[in-house]
Amino acid sequence: MDHRFRNPGKWRADLTVQESSTYRLLRWIQSGDRIGIRTPSHVRKVPADEYYWIVLPQQGVYTVTHGQHETRTPPGYASAVGMDEACLLSVPESQAYALQAPRAEIDNNIGAPAPLRLVLDLNTGLGRILSALVRSAHAEQGNLSDHEFHAICDRIAELLCMAALKDTRPPETQLTEVTQVVRRYVRQQLGAGKLPLTTVARALGWSPRHLRNALHQAGTTYRDLRNEETLRAARDLLQDPVCADLSIGDIAARAGLTPTWFSSAFKGRYGESPREFRRRRLAETSDPEGTPNPSPPL
Repeated sequence: MDHRFRNPGKWRADLTVQESSTYRLLRWIQSGDRIGIRTPSHVRKVPADEYYWIVLPQQGVYTVTHGQHETRTPPGYASAVGMDEACLLSVPESQAYALQAPRAEIDNNIGAPAPLRLVLDLNTGLGRILSALVRSAHAEQGNLSDHEFHAICDRIAELLCMAALKDTRPPETQLTEVTQVVRRYVRQQLGAGKLPLTTVARALGWSPRHLRNALHQAGTTYRDLRNEETLRAARDLLQDPVCADLSIGDIAARAGLTPTWFSSAFKGRYGESPREFRRRRLAETSDPEGTPNPSPPL
């Protein structure tokens, strides 16, 4: 990137760096203000798309601007942003820690939509522990082996992901809406063959990772949701007089199930076999004169 200084003659920065093959942890103490400008030309020459920078200011507000979007990080907070887009960095007289961490690892664990522009509170809970670990790793740099430094950075990345998932958890109403949308789609597609999570996510315009995380935060999994909706649909067919001429095997097939799995799963879910359930429900819906419906083929 290009650099501009408010007062070049008085600008100074001291920088210490620790690094492994995967991580780089640095601390800077800067006198004077600096503006960093990363242009599209810089991005083409050095894409920087394999890592994020996690910045923890101790003094001064660190600001990154992508177009109209501004990410401000004051002391007591941490930001995680990529450098794979044109941006402008505003770094005033300051002190800060910064960790360069693998992008793929963080993306896979957070599942947040790209580009990641995250700000975390470090004043309590996981954030406070994360901050203390970063400071301790730097303070002990002379006493850490390469293996130990790498292991500590792994823990820092894990804590960042845990804190990010907590901070970016969607509201309960949104989680409920996501679950309902998936349930409706699964029911509409029953009997159309295999319906893996990747297919559902693509049809609904989400990534598999985002959908998996949303369902997890809602307290379920795609497998459990799909099985539940499949059994509900089969239950509806079993108690529908219009489908009385269908065999248990036919209903299992319509729901995209094998008869053996269907019978076992249905009894586990509803406490009686499909045959028992069907007999009871059709008997309860007998004609007004009390004559039960003919026994369906089993």
